[in-house]
Amino acid sequence: YTFKKSCVCVNCGLEGTRFYKERFGNVKTYHLNLYGVKDGKEVLMTKDHIVPKSKGGANHISNYQTMCVTCNMEKADKVE
Repeated sequence: YTFKKSCVCVNCGLEGTRFYKERFGNVKTYHLNLYGVKDGKEVLMTKDHIVPKSKGGANHISNYQTMCVTCNMEKADKVE
């Protein structure tokens, strides 16, 4: 649902343009991941909690925004 709102990182502006059906390890189910391309490399797009769960933020679409994995890791549990 997050990517229905936007496929663009709210921090750096990277646009997610490619969906891939993926599974990891021994997990038998697949899921879709969205990727953008920056400097010729694929970058995973993630669902970020605007107010982090560790700060009382809800698991609700109104508290989600799209961020690339790089920006999301930099943000960590900060409220911006």
